[in-house]
Amino acid sequence: MRYINRLILFCLIGIFSVSEVQTAESQKSSTIKGYIYDAESGEALPYANIQLIGTNRGTTSNTDGYFVLVNVAVDTCSLLIQYMGYKSQILNFVNTSEGLPALRVKLKPTVIELEGITVTANADMLEAGKEISKISLSPKQLASMPSLGEVDVFRSLQLLPGISGVSDGSSGLYVRGGTPDQNLILFDGMTIYHVDHFFGFFSAFNADAIKDIQMYKGGFPAEFGGRTSSVVNLTGKTGARNKRQFGYGLNLLSGHASLELPLSTWGSFIFAGRRSYTDFIRSPLYDSIYELMTGEENGGAIGNPVRPGGGIGGGRFGGNQMQAEFKPSFYFYDVNSKLTLNPTSRDILSFSFYSGKDNLDKSQDFSDFSFRMRDDGSDATLQTTDYTRWGNLGMSGKLSRQWSDRVYVNLLAAHSKYFSEYDRSNQLTGIATPTQMDSTRVRRNFNNASKEENEVKDTSYKLDVDWQAFKSHRFDFGAHVTQFNNNYSATMNDTLSLLNTETSSTLYAIYLQDKYNIGKLDVTLGLRGSHYDKTSQLYYEPRAAMDYSLTGNITLRGAWGHYYQFVNRIANENVTQGARDFWMLANDKINPGFAEHRILGLSYENNNYILNVEAYTKDLDNVVEFTRRYRGRMERETYFYTGTGDIKGIEFLAQKKRGKLTGWVGYTLGRVNYQFPELYNGEVIPADHDRRHEVNIVAKYTHGVYTLAATWVFASGNPYTSPESQYYIPLLDGETNSYIHVSDKNANRLPDYHRLDLSASRLFESNSWKTEIGVSVFNVYNHKNVWYKDYNLDTVPVTVTDVLMLGFTPTIYIQMNLK
Repeated sequence: MRYINRLILFCLIGIFSVSEVQTAESQKSSTIKGYIYDAESGEALPYANIQLIGTNRGTTSNTDGYFVLVNVAVDTCSLLIQYMGYKSQILNFVNTSEGLPALRVKLKPTVIELEGITVTANADMLEAGKEISKISLSPKQLASMPSLGEVDVFRSLQLLPGISGVSDGSSGLYVRGGTPDQNLILFDGMTIYHVDHFFGFFSAFNADAIKDIQMYKGGFPAEFGGRTSSVVNLTGKTGARNKRQFGYGLNLLSGHASLELPLSTWGSFIFAGRRSYTDFIRSPLYDSIYELMTGEENGGAIGNPVRPGGGIGGGRFGGNQMQAEFKPSFYFYDVNSKLTLNPTSRDILSFSFYSGKDNLDKSQDFSDFSFRMRDDGSDATLQTTDYTRWGNLGMSGKLSRQWSDRVYVNLLAAHSKYFSEYDRSNQLTGIATPTQMDSTRVRRNFNNASKEENEVKDTSYKLDVDWQAFKSHRFDFGAHVTQFNNNYSATMNDTLSLLNTETSSTLYAIYLQDKYNIGKLDVTLGLRGSHYDKTSQLYYEPRAAMDYSLTGNITLRGAWGHYYQFVNRIANENVTQGARDFWMLANDKINPGFAEHRILGLSYENNNYILNVEAYTKDLDNVVEFTRRYRGRMERETYFYTGTGDIKGIEFLAQKKRGKLTGWVGYTLGRVNYQFPELYNGEVIPADHDRRHEVNIVAKYTHGVYTLAATWVFASGNPYTSPESQYYIPLLDGETNSYIHVSDKNANRLPDYHRLDLSASRLFESNSWKTEIGVSVFNVYNHKNVWYKDYNLDTVPVTVTDVLMLGFTPTIYIQMNLK
């Protein structure tokens, strides 16, 4: 705690004394400051680029649109202001020694290009190459991209080099060999732990509520901590300041709406919500997703449960194969709201709220199917219960103050909660069924139950200060305190507790960072210190990054840093039942995860194109593997194993930024290896998400009111572990042990993955409304991509089924907005 007290004291001294700091500034210079806004809505534009023309000086606006340039010569000046999806603006003015009032710059969004009219604007969807491993995306410009009917932020990120999605059924991001839990996901300062909606076909974020996306694929600065892979920083809309805005949209799976209200001169309010309606309206797209989730393509036939040695015999009834149709009931919803107030010209007060939930019911009742047992000829019926619920809840309050022209202070309080519930049971009636314990340490019979509950809560308090101290130096420093509460329980057959933990902890962090310019060289040096009370240790995280301009168009970049993670998502490796993920805090048995990043890149950029290449390595320590496949003591600790990771890769990006045809081509060559001394004979193994090659091609063509878009994705197959055979040994107490022989860890590879998606849309405008109608086709040439292998261990030999991802899937959508 003494470290936090010292930093807070340092921050306060710096803030209150900055007005007294006198530098050797020339009397012929002064400070230029201002705000960047959307000309139509009046919303502040974060992370806009501001360049002082004729010099190598520039800066970016903060989350509230504020920027500052110090020691600007008293003379005629020109500023180039650029923001993704908006027309560039050149602002000419005469700087004075007394300084000018804060500039109010209003940028106009890119409009539809009509015949004979040429519009010059910045890249409309993607901005890359401004900083090492940093990407900016505009949710507003993603609506016309191919999708399953819903603009999706995270699926768009999966189209970037170095970022994988692994499967159609996951919105999680695997960034440069990292796993989704190693990404810090921030939404208005709230930490979001789970980003999947609707089996992963949608992400947990409504694009109607998001204004800006900043993605750090690695080497992220000292202001961010607690994760070892990447940062996704989402800024929520504040709502229109000039006039009321309303919009809504529909597709084959869900509907969404948003309302933005100006509050006179005091501020603004926004509300956005969406909900799927597949629990009462089932479209063809719903049927396609159902087939994907059940692995069935024949209308819902239940397979043959066969147990050697006298179990259920082929599921036979009346001499025919048992057939039953069911369709899981599921829905999701999320709501966002944000209130923004301006009590003074220097203060901004905002309150943000987010809630999202998924509910899935795959229960089945086979009471109408009395089927016969092979061993004694008796009849039996089967009922299954299968519920899964998960969701996020978050709220934050932020006070931003322009303390002086050079000092901007943010004080944030945020609370986040993630929960998941899983309840599954099978009940066989009409016969007493013997039980079996297999070699994966799972009790396998036809009267069983399993239940899992997981919850993570964190409450954070953050003080962040930006101080443009000198012409060439900008200091960022702050203090963060986060209180965690975590519990996880897993129970089998109502009595056997597999795991039951409840933990709370507090993480204290301070950071200091200096960004300075020396001619053509920009250097960022930072240090973050974290004290975690569960381990009673202080963790130091040095960071460094540099940009060197070789020529006016070519920049050499590099980054290095240490990163620690104190909360991890544990994958329960179980080859017979699939993974069950849960979150756990680091403790005296499970050390915090660690990663060291090394990145080197070269970038070429002109007005129309960007060519970028980056090579990276990551050394990981305290990688956690959870498995019950290995016998040992029954204490919890025997299920957890730690190891190391070695990640290497190189990625290429070629982007066309302007014109009627825009888009990019990305390629990633990567390798992800793990090593666990106590598992798999201590051998180096490929990680579950290891992919050697990935190619992403994205194209968008705009002609008048029409927009055509296409994406093509290729990825080499993921590794997997397979059960190969099984045998049974009867025990003296009448039970049976089944032993399953499993292949070497991840010794096999799935087939390569590839698909083409297309979309077309048309814009209609009236005096009051703007309407866009579009059609999108997923997997146009219907390639049979394998999601995973499904194994029926109750047959001899073991039956293997390829569970396929979505095939050819068309959808339509409509979006209407009040002008």
